[in-house]
Amino acid sequence: MGKKATVQYRELKAEGPLEGVELKAMLVGILRRSREHHTIGENARLRVIDLEQDGTFVILNKVSSPDTWDGAIFCGQLIHLHTGADVQAVLQSLDEDTDEFILQNVQLGDGARVVKGVLYFAVHKNHVGLIEGHSVRGQLLERYFTALFQQAGELEPGQQVILRGQFSAEGQKGLTEFSDLTINARPKLASTADALPQMIEEERAAGLARDEGHNVFDILRLMGWPEQALERLEAQIPVGGRIEGLFKVFIKIKRSKLRIPRAAVDEALRNFEPSELGLQGDGREKGGLVKLSVVKDVRTDGSLLDPEDAMAKIIEALHEWAAAGKIDCRFDS
Repeated sequence: MGKKATVQYRELKAEGPLEGVELKAMLVGILRRSREHHTIGENARLRVIDLEQDGTFVILNKVSSPDTWDGAIFCGQLIHLHTGADVQAVLQSLDEDTDEFILQNVQLGDGARVVKGVLYFAVHKNHVGLIEGHSVRGQLLERYFTALFQQAGELEPGQQVILRGQFSAEGQKGLTEFSDLTINARPKLASTADALPQMIEEERAAGLARDEGHNVFDILRLMGWPEQALERLEAQIPVGGRIEGLFKVFIKIKRSKLRIPRAAVDEALRNFEPSELGLQGDGREKGGLVKLSVVKDVRTDGSLLDPEDAMAKIIEALHEWAAAGKIDCRFDS
């Protein structure tokens, strides 16, 4: 069995404290170090990091075999765990005739850790391919690398790893700068259970299956709208209704717009979904943004992606992008 998974492209922002750094070489170098009489790359316990300081843990769990670390590509599996001895589940058959299905706590044992999500990645020099999990996004990989490098003394507090995306205008190749961007915030729905079915259907149709994000009211709050004004606005949303917002971002000096360099776009929007974005360039509408990515068929083990096949498909995507000239790298034979 298998399912489709999207391989996305990222590239290390090799500037500031990371200028001249090669991500793969630094990562492998740290994993080869010893701590507590163990090699970090050979002991997963030493790769556990509590990023949130809330009892959830992020682990660089499965890594490619150490005898391949001097090769072109390093691969890894990042898992996000949270503590808890039970999970909520429906144990009845869904074919059963019943007025309701019973939600129950299933005991896993005191030592159990529940998986929130899994992310797979491959690194070649500063080029990264990744497959995100349901609740494990590329931003978490950035934060994990940042914490790992800080623990190793390679980064100072406040310095961070940034993995830029690569965007282009739909139908346009090589557009290097834009006049403005349009960001479509998540809609704010009426505060009623009646709106839930509509929300689920519309978000599925829009491809917004994200468990984190900011809605229109969050943006208005950031812009300084008082809570009373937001409450009055929310009171105007009818049952089953929604309020949407398009926010235009541009740079101006006096009355003139300045162009936004592509590098700034690749960094600022790396954790956005392309369906939420639009842009203008050369004075006319260019349509939506396209993030460099490709859909691959990946084998599964139950509901989980097969780790070996997921990593292989990421490597395959990196090779394809390099061969097509979509990324500025080459693989030595």
